[in-house]
Amino acid sequence: MQPLIFDIQRFSIHDGDGIRTVVFFKGCNMKCPWCQNPESIDHRAEIAFYADKCEGNADCVTACPKDAITIGSEMHIDRSLCDRCGKCTEVCVSEALKLIGREYSKEKVMEEILKDMTYYQVSGGGVTFSGGEPSLHADFILEILKECKELGIHTNIETNGYFKWEKFEPLLSYLDQIFFDLKILEDEQSKMTTGGNSQVIFSNMDKLIERNAPVEFRVPLVPEFTTANGNISALAQLLKEKQMKKVHLLPYHSMGETKGERVCSPLPKLNLPLFTAEQLQNVQRPFTSRNIQTELYR
Repeated sequence: MQPLIFDIQRFSIHDGDGIRTVVFFKGCNMKCPWCQNPESIDHRAEIAFYADKCEGNADCVTACPKDAITIGSEMHIDRSLCDRCGKCTEVCVSEALKLIGREYSKEKVMEEILKDMTYYQVSGGGVTFSGGEPSLHADFILEILKECKELGIHTNIETNGYFKWEKFEPLLSYLDQIFFDLKILEDEQSKMTTGGNSQVIFSNMDKLIERNAPVEFRVPLVPEFTTANGNISALAQLLKEKQMKKVHLLPYHSMGETKGERVCSPLPKLNLPLFTAEQLQNVQRPFTSRNIQTELYR
């Protein structure tokens, strides 16, 4: 079976060097409460409902073979009945219903990547594999990486670090850049909050550093989670010990919660405050005081 891809985003400038095409895969092995792509966590296709676009016609009701859709004062999808076939999305002229996740062949992915070859050459950009957790589809990605390498296309992968080393290692020969997320250092807290085993994550971190892989570390800044209980200082100290000179900092925002509502994501609504400029300066200090350059994404 081919993996599901829920978006191929062109002209991205925040997912690696230059102008990039970002391929977003479905499926993740962690469930971070602050996830910015909650529609990517489930490996199966999902039906997203955009309430602001709904015109209230009943075409979707008629098209649904499972009688999962009803329209009263507003449209409702019974997710326990829905089999995610997507027939409702095919008849929704207002695009209030969208299928999130479609099968792509390797050839089709390469076709999309090659559309912006000129921009890669001019800007030093390329393709980035994201998700979800793209390392879950390592075999599929490896074949695309080989083609990209032959064509001189710069390659990057965005990973949570929670992968089987024997599956990820073959990718290293074909990756020009690796964005590796560091979230919570303490193992029990990591498991409880994200479902990820931090011992595995930091072991993979060590292996990449030992092999001089082109890895760059990123830290999501999430109040009450990653910035709590001395976690930031502990991560800064770890990066110093690993002789890292730079870290990407990703401040929390609530856009993911809106996307989660559209697919009835089980993730909680955090309703956390956004960082002030002063708070962002304070959270950078543990890194800068250790001579680690911070690159802040706003």
